[in-house]
Amino acid sequence: MGRWILNIASFVAGFGLMVMLAYLIPARETPGVHQPLPFNHKKHVAAGWTCANCHPFVDQQAFAGLPRAQECVDCHESEMPKHPKNRKMREMTEQLRQLVAEGRDIPWQQVHRTAGHVYFSHRRHVEIAKLDCKDCHGQVDKMTEPFTKPAFPLPKFPKEFAYQETVRKMEWCLSCHTQKKVTTDCLACHR
Repeated sequence: MGRWILNIASFVAGFGLMVMLAYLIPARETPGVHQPLPFNHKKHVAAGWTCANCHPFVDQQAFAGLPRAQECVDCHESEMPKHPKNRKMREMTEQLRQLVAEGRDIPWQQVHRTAGHVYFSHRRHVEIAKLDCKDCHGQVDKMTEPFTKPAFPLPKFPKEFAYQETVRKMEWCLSCHTQKKVTTDCLACHR
């Protein structure tokens, strides 16, 4: 009996120590990545482009997709006569042409990803739920640089735990599902 009480006391003490350390150790920020080109969302939106123009699978598949380098070259070349003094556009187009000549695409670094056990579908959220991209990715139409780290309008509560960002993402998703009266069954998203 004494051994059993000692084991329980040890477990409770260890668990208490872990909880205390979780509060004392600050949450780690997700480091940003380096993107290969200085993509300006704001300029593209101002020119009349929609998210689906550059992310072709956003309303059809789980992955939103990215434009092929050739598509960017085609558009830039058609726009250059309208902006003959735009040095940045000419330089960017030349970089894109070089990628196409080498048979490569723009090596964008993926920043928005879900854990392997989580299923997320852009199609379900964009096509079926009719959510706007801004609902999850924020004011992308005002961004002058590409994403270098995940951007979600997460709940504002203290980041005491090292795993807090993951917990906050799930809490944010659950909050939206609850508000919109969509399933909150764990197996709908966790596989």
